[in-house]
Amino acid sequence: MEEDRSVVESLLEECDRQTSQYTGKEMDYAKKALELSKTLQYDIGIYESHFRIARSLMSRSENEEAIEHLDICYAIAQTLGDILRTARTANSLGIAYYNLGITSKSLDYLLEALDLSKNNSFIEVECRVYNNICSILIELGEYETAIQYLFSILAECNLTHPSIFPIGIIYRNLAQTYYSMGKIDDAEYYGQLAMEEAVRDQNAQMLCESHYIMGQIRAKQESSQEAYFFLQKALDYAVKTNNDYYLVQIRIDISKHHASRGEAEKALLAIQEAYDLVLRLDYPVLKRSVFHTMAEICKLNHNKEMLIHALTLYMEVTKSLEAENVKRQQSYIKAQLMVFNLKKDNERLRVEIERDPLTGCLSSRTFPDRISQALTTYGSQGALIFLDIDNLKIVNDSYGHDTGDALLKSFAQDLMAVMPPEALKIRIAGDEFLVFMPRAGRKEATEALDKLLQTLAKPRLIGIAMIPVLLSAGIALYPEHSSDILNLRKMADAAMYSAKQAGRGIYRIYNAS
Repeated sequence: MEEDRSVVESLLEECDRQTSQYTGKEMDYAKKALELSKTLQYDIGIYESHFRIARSLMSRSENEEAIEHLDICYAIAQTLGDILRTARTANSLGIAYYNLGITSKSLDYLLEALDLSKNNSFIEVECRVYNNICSILIELGEYETAIQYLFSILAECNLTHPSIFPIGIIYRNLAQTYYSMGKIDDAEYYGQLAMEEAVRDQNAQMLCESHYIMGQIRAKQESSQEAYFFLQKALDYAVKTNNDYYLVQIRIDISKHHASRGEAEKALLAIQEAYDLVLRLDYPVLKRSVFHTMAEICKLNHNKEMLIHALTLYMEVTKSLEAENVKRQQSYIKAQLMVFNLKKDNERLRVEIERDPLTGCLSSRTFPDRISQALTTYGSQGALIFLDIDNLKIVNDSYGHDTGDALLKSFAQDLMAVMPPEALKIRIAGDEFLVFMPRAGRKEATEALDKLLQTLAKPRLIGIAMIPVLLSAGIALYPEHSSDILNLRKMADAAMYSAKQAGRGIYRIYNAS
């Protein structure tokens, strides 16, 4: 059984290899993997095979058939309780429905994929979903919001996950967004970056897309010869990658280029090639663009018969798209709500990540970054205090963990009240806390600790008992003891341990000796 499953995995790997090389043979390997997986009743193999078949169909613009395979993937992922695969499938369904012009259903799936990926820290899927949502926002004219999210993805890739998502795609989408906004200089800047990334990665698909956007930009700049050069290069890459969508879209632009130069026959030939191909595709919006351009070219050529045909097709597809228009308006409202909720979710998640839910102090995840930020804001001096609650274990053992939690809350309240507002209060773990006092030296740190110890020593009602908070603490000074924050924490920890050994309930300043 394991050997048979390894054969499935090998077939899937070969499918991926064929896909990356644009051989057009990837479907054969995916179908073989599917057939064997069904024989073995290997659910993961069935899922992955269908997923790759759908991916191949979408690359060929056969979106309706792709959805049939993705529906099977979705059902399998749901049955297995596989959240990651459910998110991946929902994202792909969102793309497929978007390609069909069914924006409302596309948004439903993309929002589901986003919710699953955010709640389960699937960073790669989250980036891909945000990128796809940006395409819808651009279509709806929400350019500023799209740019905001594209830069968020870019920051994620650059700072924390450099290989999680292709940066060239982000650059290309930024170029397209700025182009749609009429900000041609910005579009050119990001178009050039997209091309550089594509050349560096030798990614034929991105080379196609980046050359195409540069062709659009040069046309807008009225650099006709350069525009045509970029469009021809883009067409070459579209042929290489078998990308039907771009084969049509680029020929539309080439046809317009010839028309602008009065080259009527060349314009008609280019749009005829686009027309022959688009009839086989599941892109209603793209079809309308072809029919409209064909009508314009037929006027130029005085071809009345073809003009009538093109206008008839244009009206038919327009009528079909207008039937979707009500849903598009609903989608626009939904997108507006989505943007609002995403902003709220981002704020909520930021608070959840940064705050300890029990005490309200900063969480350990914020160390050492928040201290670095404080040093930048307030100047390169400060005191780091390591605090350890001495009697928490006794309280937990004697009165239970609920009382122990109440003691921690009471301690945190006093910590917030006594320490300066600009001081960072961080719960490291359990009964251990850090306080960083910006601009503070020995005098300020010891005075604050004296006041804190005095406040905590007063018994308070915790559960059913009157209990003080007993504390040991250690102080290390920045940059006097160290200008390395991690090292400074070790010094403050060592000073705290010295105080604990000396009898607890006191503090010590770090001493290297």
